[in-house]
Amino acid sequence: MNARERLCAVRRSRVQLEALLEKRRWCREAADCRSGGRSEALERLQQEVDRRIDSLAGQELAAMRRIDALGDPGQREVLRLRYLNGWAWKEIARRMSYSQDWVKHLHARALRAMEDEASSRSDDSA
Repeated sequence: MNARERLCAVRRSRVQLEALLEKRRWCREAADCRSGGRSEALERLQQEVDRRIDSLAGQELAAMRRIDALGDPGQREVLRLRYLNGWAWKEIARRMSYSQDWVKHLHARALRAMEDEASSRSDDSA
């Protein structure tokens, strides 16, 4: 999986994370409504939801670290806004006071830099 695919996966996981957080709220409310307290099934569901939330949070943290490792602040900002915040190119360009073409150019350079970094890490471990 290349850098863009990994970052897109993190962006998609945001949707999953929001759904899981909603499910967690539902579990807590359902447990509070039960007169006898939490059921075993609700407890297991809560644990599974928490496990999945931790996994998705770990993926996002890893992506944040990869982005933070980039040397160019503009590249970091483009990747953060695009993949962690889910912004459209037009919004990013407006925020950064650049043209959309320049934002896409920075994006391409950032992805190449991430690929180069991943490649050098794998070369170091070989």
